[in-house]
Amino acid sequence: MTYPNALVMGYLRETGQLTPEWRMKLEAALNAGYQRLLTFEVSGGGFDWYGRPPAKTLLTAYGVLELNDMAKVHGVDRAVIDRARAILGERQEPDGSWDLDVPIHTWHQQSRGAIPTTAYVLWSLKEAGYRDPGVEKAERWLRLHRGETSDPYVMALIALALEDAASVERDARIEGDEARWVAAGEGLYHSRGEMATIEATALAALALLRDGRSPLIEKALTAIARSKDPSGSWHSTQGTILSIKALLEAGKGGARPAKPAPLRLKVNGVEVQGLQPLSSENHDVLQQVEIPAVKGLNTVDLSVENWGRAGFQVFGRYYLPWDAVPEPAKQPLSISTVYQNTTLTLRDSLEARTTLRYEGPGTFMVIVDLGIPPGFAPDTGTFEDLVRKRTIDKFTVGGRHVSLYFGRVESGRPIVLDYALRPRFPIVAKTPRCGAYEYYTPQVEVCGRPELLKVTD
Repeated sequence: MTYPNALVMGYLRETGQLTPEWRMKLEAALNAGYQRLLTFEVSGGGFDWYGRPPAKTLLTAYGVLELNDMAKVHGVDRAVIDRARAILGERQEPDGSWDLDVPIHTWHQQSRGAIPTTAYVLWSLKEAGYRDPGVEKAERWLRLHRGETSDPYVMALIALALEDAASVERDARIEGDEARWVAAGEGLYHSRGEMATIEATALAALALLRDGRSPLIEKALTAIARSKDPSGSWHSTQGTILSIKALLEAGKGGARPAKPAPLRLKVNGVEVQGLQPLSSENHDVLQQVEIPAVKGLNTVDLSVENWGRAGFQVFGRYYLPWDAVPEPAKQPLSISTVYQNTTLTLRDSLEARTTLRYEGPGTFMVIVDLGIPPGFAPDTGTFEDLVRKRTIDKFTVGGRHVSLYFGRVESGRPIVLDYALRPRFPIVAKTPRCGAYEYYTPQVEVCGRPELLKVTD
């Protein structure tokens, strides 16, 4: 949440809405996030997923972007940004471009990945205020080679890097009141399909907003707003950050109600109370109310009086017994967990083996969440062994699960995870879900069924 917090704080400050209470909350969160971010800096400069050398080119450029945005609202050591700039300078080719240093990425099909990589690095450096000869050389190279790609995602990056919004208009796919930029390949960090399209649309919208003249701006913002998931984010970290950047950019100069504009919400003809009138203070604030939905078809009617348009999102959650859960669609990921003994005493250890399989073309950044059964504690030593053996890259322990992090996951090579859990008191309970998903393409998600455990004295 560090990057979104920095963006929101900057927006509140620019629009005069940063109250002392919110300043205090956001500064505390940003301070903790900044200290954590520094742990990912590699010795000598630049950033890596786990703070291990060598620094990654795209991630280093991302670090420059994030730290630059954070510096607008929070104290940042400029030397960290300058070290990242120096690393990027060392990796710049004599012709002004940057090559892609990630082995599995569809960008390799576009001039060895140089076009999208150069566009992204150039954009990040210009955002941070760099206008040195290396930046100028990169601009010349990108202008010369921009015609070698037709991927709307990459074209949006080029538009931002070269400040040329008009170039992305022809790539828009317009449907009704929406405009989307459909990615032809992977996104910055291996997102695919709809996730990559969300990122591409946000990048294109940001480019259009910087110019401010395109009739597609409103349609792009509508598409972004409708892509939001039920939790209020945009499915992945990168999609969320880029969408927030675009929406906040749009909100800086947006109109505000001159006087309170009442909102009326009806569900199935019955008025629902709880929404506050839109005003200059809250027109850009999310309001949440619970609606009395019924089984079957529901009709939701939201109207606003005397001012513009109001958007809304409706979502719901429900639970099913495992026996009633339909068979999921086949995914490239699969996961299964076998417990050595489901009946044990307090003196025993619950030995478990989870097997992760991937049958796709190869992917990056997979997360496995191992549920911790009620009344059990993880034996962290067994997970530390997995790190030492390089079976996993990292793990974190939460209150109800252990999260395992994987970098590159290759097709057809099962990953076997042996670990242990310790019972703390007698209990009969079912194990929580054990699941896996691709971090930047979270719709690729699988989970295993629970097991019944019994612990006696």
